[in-house]
Amino acid sequence: MDLEYNISARILAKGGTIAVPAGEILQGIAPADLTEDALAFFCREASIRHECKVYAWMDREEYGNANVFNGGSDYEVVNEVCFLCVCECGKELLRERTDRWNDKIGGVL
Repeated sequence: MDLEYNISARILAKGGTIAVPAGEILQGIAPADLTEDALAFFCREASIRHECKVYAWMDREEYGNANVFNGGSDYEVVNEVCFLCVCECGKELLRERTDRWNDKIGGVL
C-alpha cells in the first residue's frame, strides 16, 4: 500500500491570495507526522499574523489493489482522508474531516 499526501494552505490577504507550500507548513517534519491539530494551529496562527481568512488542508490517499468487475484488479485510491480548517483573524470557523473533497474546498483549490 502506498500513501500520498497533499498539504497546502491559502492566505486570503487584502493584497491578494498567497499560496503556502507544504514545506512551509511542515517545517521539517514528515507529512505522515502532521496531525490535524498541528495543521489547525498553523491555520489559526497564519490568520492572526495576516489578519485575514486562511484555508489549510491535507489529503491522504491510500493506493492499493481494487477489484474491478472484469475479474482483474487496478492499482488505485482505495481510501482517502481529507481535512480542511478555516480560520479568520485567530477564530476557527471550520474544522472538517471527510472521505473526499466537497464544495467547501472548491473556492481555494
